Amino acid sequence: MSVVQPQEIQRSEPESSLSTRRLSVCLINPKFTPSYWGMDHALPNIPGDKRNWTVTGALPTLAALAPAHCDITLIDENVEEIDFDALESFDVIGVTGMIVQRQRMHEILNRLRKSSATVVVGGPYCSVSDAEFADLCDTRFVGEAEETWPEFLTAYAKGDLVARRYEQSAKSDMEKMPPPRYDLLKTDRYMVASLQFSRGCPFLCEFCDIITIFGRRPRVKTPQQMITEFEVIRAAGMRHCFLVDDNFIGNKQKAKELLRVVVEWQEQYEYPLIFSTEASINLADDAELLELMVKANFRSVFIGIETPRASSLQETRKVQNLRGDSMLDKLQRIRDAGLVIKAGFIVGFDGDDEGIFEEQFNFIQSSGIAQAIVAILSPIPTTPLYDRLKAEGRLDPSHPDVAFHPKQMTRETLKAGYDVLLRRLYEPDAYFSRLLDGYSRSPAFRAARKALDEHIGRKPNLAARLAGIAGGAVMALKLMRSLVGSNVLRSVGGAYLRLWRRNCRDNGAEAIPFSTFVVLCCEHWHFMTISRSERKADFGVLSTTSSPPGETRNESYLPRQTRSAA
Repeated sequence: MSVVQPQEIQRSEPESSLSTRRLSVCLINPKFTPSYWGMDHALPNIPGDKRNWTVTGALPTLAALAPAHCDITLIDENVEEIDFDALESFDVIGVTGMIVQRQRMHEILNRLRKSSATVVVGGPYCSVSDAEFADLCDTRFVGEAEETWPEFLTAYAKGDLVARRYEQSAKSDMEKMPPPRYDLLKTDRYMVASLQFSRGCPFLCEFCDIITIFGRRPRVKTPQQMITEFEVIRAAGMRHCFLVDDNFIGNKQKAKELLRVVVEWQEQYEYPLIFSTEASINLADDAELLELMVKANFRSVFIGIETPRASSLQETRKVQNLRGDSMLDKLQRIRDAGLVIKAGFIVGFDGDDEGIFEEQFNFIQSSGIAQAIVAILSPIPTTPLYDRLKAEGRLDPSHPDVAFHPKQMTRETLKAGYDVLLRRLYEPDAYFSRLLDGYSRSPAFRAARKALDEHIGRKPNLAARLAGIAGGAVMALKLMRSLVGSNVLRSVGGAYLRLWRRNCRDNGAEAIPFSTFVVLCCEHWHFMTISRSERKADFGVLSTTSSPPGETRNESYLPRQTRSAA
């Protein structure tokens, strides 16, 4: 079978060039406050002028949807400043954003009140709380915008009346979406590209807004479309790609069809991309799917575990985590296949009492999952959880971090227990014990990674090893300066040195390489800094009453990197 070739990129044309004027359009992604997902404290130690970890996919997606009569400028405030004076030259200014960008969205929109441009707002937060923006902009976009966004731009360019509010009557057809305009981004300032293969999830988690926005029937792009998008990423000079699907395996058959094509594409072009994604834990029950993901060069997967308490999983209707053998057994199978596991956890379910914090800590430590993001349960508007808590009279916006009244503890107790749990999880010894235990306990993981590296021709020679050591040394020196600046060189730096020695002692010739270990230390330094910050809600919780950073995805702790709403 030959590799599927990328589709020819075509731009839509206006219906009549005589009646349609050219539009200058600027799309803005507001700056995030430092958060777990931004890697803000790790980036200064990484080589190159990296200013943001992951591309927010809404910008290049919306740019691609604009008709050909539009000249598009993208501004991601996370990698460049906004020149508000220069914005006066645009006909249309669009602001997208997630719940956690709420405060900055308001600040930008207030600055634009006197602008002569038409100001529009969309994105995840507007989609769940559009009334909030009624007096802050000229037009709002709710939900998916593959049809409404170009419809608005065409009507505006023709001088026709445009609506104050747009909402599609039908779900977008994923097979008709154009490839994102990564050529309009400053891609050298990002670490990871983001693309989307599917939308929707077949499950019924009570706290999840995916099923209310995107539906329960996963819609997917074709393999041809995805190959075209991978070529776009490749041409942009990016090497890491995060597939931001709500659940990459929501349709396992379609996921396998894509993976088989990706494997061939990777082999044809000598593996130009490294992938990561999100999936439900039932990934562990499909050996073929796991094998295909590893062959396609997927290196990590994010899984929503939420809680070790079966009663809470039942309460929140996350029953997929209860089926079959234990979650720890499932996680081990995923790791043994060759995938690094990252995971999300939540505290504050109705079944949670004060013992949940110790229970979560013990489970996370035993799981071998280093990157464990924990959030306080967040009732996002439009979700079944929000509706239930509202009906029970338990929603309360008066607390900055807990927007509801828990059943078995006070809000203050929940927040205090959460803070302590985060600090414990991200102490150096706790974090690296999870990481090294997971690595050491899985000979199958190490064998799978070694086999993959040998297959793709990345078995390091002497020159590559020396280059890795040199690069690691440069990062280590930068990290050391950060530790000195925070007066923790002796405590934290000493812990890193001790844990490096443990890595070498326990794993011998299969020890994590020096340069990789330094990167892991840089990542940990970021996580620990956030976990010790005064506002620990910035770690992952998405309050609907305040604006902690991160992005909203299918779990209340996980950022959405792309939604194609304006």
